[in-house]
Amino acid sequence: MGKFLAAITHKGEPMTIQGLITKVQEEKPNTFTNNKILSFINEIETEVAEQLIEDDFMPYTGITDADGNNIVLLAPAPYDRLYVSYVKAMIDYANEEYASYQLNAEQHSQDFRDFVNWVVREHVAVESLVPSRFRNIW
Repeated sequence: MGKFLAAITHKGEPMTIQGLITKVQEEKPNTFTNNKILSFINEIETEVAEQLIEDDFMPYTGITDADGNNIVLLAPAPYDRLYVSYVKAMIDYANEEYASYQLNAEQHSQDFRDFVNWVVREHVAVESLVPSRFRNIW
């Protein structure tokens, strides 16, 4: 069984996949499919999960289309802004808009650093989150 520090409680309105896609489309209109944006979301959600899990034997399984767009992402508000800045940076990078990419990547670095600092300060982990998104390999 995984070893966890404490449970996350989402304060305010939790960020869902659909909410994130909508927010990104509003802030950075693009022509990427939802599946491509979902691949960006999985990249950053995996990094978030790695910050929250103390046990290497509880790998994050990711989000698929079958999970639906109402899945709540792991980082709670106000730290959920790290998802928006990451997806915007990846869109810029894919579109070869390097000046905008640099700005969004720097913003994401700060957003992620704020999240990590909060995790360490509050001893946060994923014990009470949806267990189906993690797989015990033992």
